[in-house]
Amino acid sequence: METKDSILKGTALLTGAGIIVKLLGAAYRIPLSRLIGTEGIGLYQMAYPIYLIFLSLSTAGIPIAISKIIAEQSAKGNQNGIGKTFKAALILLTIMGLGGTIFMFWAAPWFAGKVVVDSRAVYAMQALAPAIFLMSLMAAYRGFFQGQQIMTPSAISQIIEQFVRVAVALILVCLLLKSGIEYAAAGAAFGATAGGGAGLVFLMMRHFRQRKKRSDIKQRIENTESLVEIMKRLIRFALPISVAVILMPLLQTIDSLIVPAKLQSIGYTVGQATSMLGILGNCWAVMYLPMVVTSAIASNLVPAVASSNIKKASMERAFKIEAGLRLAFFYLVPVSVFLYIFGQTVYRIIYNTPGIEILSWLAPAVVFLGLEQVTAGILQGLGKPKIPLINFLAGAILKIFVTLSMISLPGLNLAGAAMGTVCGAGFTAMLNLTIVRKLTHVKFAGLPAAIFSGLLLFCFSLLAQRWLRHQYILELLEIGFGGTLFYIAILWLTGGINSRDLEMVKKYFAKRSTKHGYGNITPSG
Repeated sequence: METKDSILKGTALLTGAGIIVKLLGAAYRIPLSRLIGTEGIGLYQMAYPIYLIFLSLSTAGIPIAISKIIAEQSAKGNQNGIGKTFKAALILLTIMGLGGTIFMFWAAPWFAGKVVVDSRAVYAMQALAPAIFLMSLMAAYRGFFQGQQIMTPSAISQIIEQFVRVAVALILVCLLLKSGIEYAAAGAAFGATAGGGAGLVFLMMRHFRQRKKRSDIKQRIENTESLVEIMKRLIRFALPISVAVILMPLLQTIDSLIVPAKLQSIGYTVGQATSMLGILGNCWAVMYLPMVVTSAIASNLVPAVASSNIKKASMERAFKIEAGLRLAFFYLVPVSVFLYIFGQTVYRIIYNTPGIEILSWLAPAVVFLGLEQVTAGILQGLGKPKIPLINFLAGAILKIFVTLSMISLPGLNLAGAAMGTVCGAGFTAMLNLTIVRKLTHVKFAGLPAAIFSGLLLFCFSLLAQRWLRHQYILELLEIGFGGTLFYIAILWLTGGINSRDLEMVKKYFAKRSTKHGYGNITPSG
């Protein structure tokens, strides 16, 4: 049997995989753009949102539900229950994924002709359609492993999926380019299907290997739930999460409607308002990049909390929740500080446009959005998936109200929309944190140290920036590296990082060295 991963190790694995996937994706866009040009990219972009909608409808929330229920069965030592839950999830996701694939493939001509109004996009849509089925099955396997707090298969499968996707897409684009730009775009789209197939094969092989090991374990617990009953449990748990996943892009769509309209009402032209919305969209994309880490923390906390909860081990549960929150606090505070100070620099590096300061206005939202993710994972692990949804809706209402109110204030304009995002995310995060505290009575032990260290980091970075006055990229690297070391040192001095944390890291590396044959070496003489 594979061993469970700690929250720190699981987070590191999923974060590392997420960063590699994003880097591969970003690098892949460069040759793809040169091969098929803006027109080909446009056809690809027309198909991809349709695919994401169908994929969300087929899988959203269900992997978390699988992870949570399997974690509970694992805590009971119920191997029959784990197997039955996985089987029910596989049947459910097979039906949903296959249905999504068939419907998207069949409806592609209508979407291409009536929705995106370019019939050539039909080939890219049909090339993406099989990926819905494959990704749905992958979701079942990832939920199975993550429910047992084994994150390595999920992390490796993400890397395999992206690597195959990029390789197949570029090869097919080169082969199909002579046939026409629409076929080349379809080749690029088919990369997602090929990647999904490769990731699925890897997960199936890992599952088969673990199943053989698990078959040797004698099972004394009988599982009386039928497959249909388990499917109903999965759907009931996943539904609020699915609604939240669907509401997030909807909220951005609302912003895309109200921000330009409000800007035009205070005197901006249509072109200016559209350009400013583009800047805001670019800033949103950067703001969500740090969420790779908090998403990994949340994914680890769902099964960890569910397992402790089912064993009624309140001290163990509190320890895991506090560990996850401490990790989130210690990570989010410096990221937010650096983004506030270097917002203009980051925007200039990525988009080659100087003088844009909206990222600095959005910096506090990084802390709140990250905490919103982590606390949602805790509440889902506690079996309360409706609470994050209700709190998200409350934050969304506040966000819209603040955005509409602030944009028209003198000197704010687009910064008013940023303030709406900060207030909405902050309100949701505070509601989630309050309910977590009420349900579990945990102490937010790392918060004071993180805030104090963050304030000193802010002062250190501002002083260093005024003193150095170097080229903007060099300045970012110097202060970023030096500030990170300074922040860690302050955390150590204030007790944020303690000897227990260092001991855990030491034990982990000692275990790795022993596992690979580097430890326990005795002299021969």
